[in-house]
Amino acid sequence: MLSSDALFSYFIPYESQEMLRRFLVRTYEQQPSFKEKATKLSYQNAATLHYEWMIGKTYWQEGMLASFYVQPLLYFYGMTHFLKGIILLNDPYYPANSDVLAHGVTSRKRKKKGYSFLEDEVKVQKRGFFPHFSKELFHVEHVTGEKWQMGHLLYSLPYMQSLMQQCQLADFSSLVKKLHPLAIHFLLLYNLSMICRYEAEWWGELLTLSHSEDYPVVKHYLMTVAHQVPPLFQPFFMSG
Repeated sequence: MLSSDALFSYFIPYESQEMLRRFLVRTYEQQPSFKEKATKLSYQNAATLHYEWMIGKTYWQEGMLASFYVQPLLYFYGMTHFLKGIILLNDPYYPANSDVLAHGVTSRKRKKKGYSFLEDEVKVQKRGFFPHFSKELFHVEHVTGEKWQMGHLLYSLPYMQSLMQQCQLADFSSLVKKLHPLAIHFLLLYNLSMICRYEAEWWGELLTLSHSEDYPVVKHYLMTVAHQVPPLFQPFFMSG
């Protein structure tokens, strides 16, 4: 298994802001809308992308060392910083307004008795970061109010399917085909981070008592996600 530094080895050249700026010039020159302003935009965005990634990497690496109690929070913040850096490749003017700064998805505010994480859903909002990066990075437009169930999202990840089959959970992975894996992880980590922050009793009981069918699935996801997400960003740094 790769070390936390090795997971991000593809970014090492771009820890130099000058190397990153040259990469941005090449990237913008390949896009007709930005070609004439490529140099100016590269100077404008190099430092921002650099620090978004260095901060995101720090959150991610701290998450790998942290207790399950706080891991979702660290991973979600880390991933958000990565995405806010990457989106500058396709949208050099991000954020153009405050609408794109909100998460862009919502979760249930209170977990009622009998709550199951696998049956829980997140709902896409009209505006916000999730619909914006989905459109800019993956050319996927989401319908306002669109809902995604956690069990469906988890089953769509190949390394989760064996465990979920053992738990006798139905396969709904076909419903998630339009989502890029990074979008899937964003939704999962968003909801887990919200639960971690605002549903301490349920979260604590899940991790301490471990009697729910949610427990092995959530634990396995948190144990594997650290090494699954970083490689998904590598292709963005090969396009320039």
